[in-house]
Amino acid sequence: MEKEEILQEIKKAEEKSKKILADAEENHKKNLVELGSEMEKLLETKKQELDLEIENYLRIESDRITMEKQRAISEGTIEIEKVREKAIDKKEKAVDFIIEKFMVYINALERKND
Repeated sequence: MEKEEILQEIKKAEEKSKKILADAEENHKKNLVELGSEMEKLLETKKQELDLEIENYLRIESDRITMEKQRAISEGTIEIEKVREKAIDKKEKAVDFIIEKFMVYINALERKND
């Protein structure tokens, strides 16, 4: 092989290596773009999953709070009914006591007038 042929082979090899390098850089850029796109999709998917999880948690907690509120209202209603029953019982005793005292007073007046 002559010097001229060797130089041409070297030049071809350099051009081929430049093309390989350019293709590799192009593939690298393309892969970076695709990776960025995949990352965005993955982040969006994870964000949606997290939003659903948060929404589910809030619904569960809201339901739990509503149940607690209903339980407290029921217990309060029961306590109010107990107090009302005691008040009615005491009212009847108070009325009986007043009538009894009134009758004693009336009897005392009748004896006095006799």
